[in-house]
Order: sequence, then structure tokens, then C-alpha cells
Amino acid sequence: MVILAPIVKLTDKATFDVFKVCSLPLIVVRLQDLVSKRKFKFNSLYHDIVSRGGLHNYLKFDGEILLSLIMKDEMLAHLKASQYAEAINSLLPDFCTTVDGETYEGEYSLSISELSRINKENEELTRLSPKCTLYGLVKGCTQHQIEEHIRHLRALRIDDLVFHVGDYFRNGDPNLIMRARDYSTIIRRHARRLILYGMGSQKRLLEFSFADVYATFNHFVTAKNGMQFVGTKKVKYNGSYRPEIVTSNFLQMNENVRLLVKQTKLR
Repeated sequence: MVILAPIVKLTDKATFDVFKVCSLPLIVVRLQDLVSKRKFKFNSLYHDIVSRGGLHNYLKFDGEILLSLIMKDEMLAHLKASQYAEAINSLLPDFCTTVDGETYEGEYSLSISELSRINKENEELTRLSPKCTLYGLVKGCTQHQIEEHIRHLRALRIDDLVFHVGDYFRNGDPNLIMRARDYSTIIRRHARRLILYGMGSQKRLLEFSFADVYATFNHFVTAKNGMQFVGTKKVKYNGSYRPEIVTSNFLQMNENVRLLVKQTKLR
């Protein structure tokens, strides 16, 4: 049964409200919110969260927390497995993704290089954070690379997998979206639990309903763009941005997923 998990922006408390008004089993937080964009060191918010005893205490959230290492490309070159492990061991999430990298469609040579780096860092990360359950972030720009990377993750005894479909949805290209579905289907065969990261499309919920979790930030982005969800449609709202629209959007998206689950049970 697929569930919706909000991606929380730790630097914007408007994104906290969704798990205060809605009982949720899982939320996702981003390490990139806790890293300085200039010096690429842990910022003051990171140290504040650590001083309060970790993410659960800071957010006052009793469900499960997944720490996402998916981040902007410019950050990836400056962070190492030892820093990721430090964050895991200090922030105390329930789960954490494995390491991210630049493996975009059409960038075959770069993807090979990045996968080599990712694999080495993943091996180190598993040694440095033995108490945290890792979710394997599947990377690659071809089916072969995807399948090889799954084998690498399974060799590390990682059973739960994550795939960043948001990159494929970004420009609305139907060919890329179909490729995302094809890759997701392959990954599904090897995953005990599959999280589709960036899955916010309300028009294609059914197509990807073989996943266990849709991790989304679309409720926030849509509100920032002056739109709100009415059913599965985006409608422009009057006035300037209001934080309560973020929560309203998530509640509507959550209802859409609930109806999807009901629909799939009837099939």
C-alpha cells in the first residue's frame, strides 16, 4: 500500500505543519538544509538540532524519519562519507539514504565516474554508521548501470531502495517520465521497500502505485508558485503566498493517494 511522505525543509517551518495536523508514519528531511552553501560545513541549524538531541526531539515527531543525502550537485564534491556518518550519528534519524551523485541521462562517462565514487563512499558509510538502517539510493543513467548499482547495494545488505524520479518529471517530457517508470519497475523487483523520491505528480499516481512510498515536496513548491490543489488539479489562489496553503496542498495530495489505494484494491 503506497503512502505519502512529505519532504520537510528544515529551514522553513511552514513545512513542519503537515505532520502536526496529519498523522504520518514517515517524513523525509534533507541534509542539504544543514550545510552551508559557501563553506560546505555544517551550519548553525545543524548544531542546534544536535544540541537538542537529534531530529526527533527538534521536530517533536514520533514517527519514522528518513535523512536524505540527495542534494545539489555543487555540494556533492565537498562532502565525504565521514561527514555523512557524523551527521547520521548526531542527528539520529531512523533511516538514511546512501550517497548521491551526478548520473544524469545522456551523461554516460560522467555517470561511470560518479558511480565509482558513490560505491566507495557507500562502503565506507556502512562501516561508519553500523546502527543506522540505510536505504539504497539507486543511481545510473542506463538500465545496465541501474542494475549494476542495485547489485552493489544488495552486496552491502541493503534491502530498501530509493529512486529519484523527480529528475525525470522536472521538464514534463513524457519520454523521460516513461523511462522513470521503466527504471522504477526494475528497482521494484529487488526492493523490500521502494521509495520514489520527488513523486509529486497527481496525474500519474496510478502508474507508479507499485511503490511503497511517494516522498514529495510538491505541496510546498506548488504553494510557492501561487497554486493549490483542488482534487488532482492545480488552481491559482488569490493573494500572495500563504504558508497554510502548503498544508492544504499536502492534505489534498494525501487524500488523492488514499483514494488511489482504494481504487487499486477494487481492481
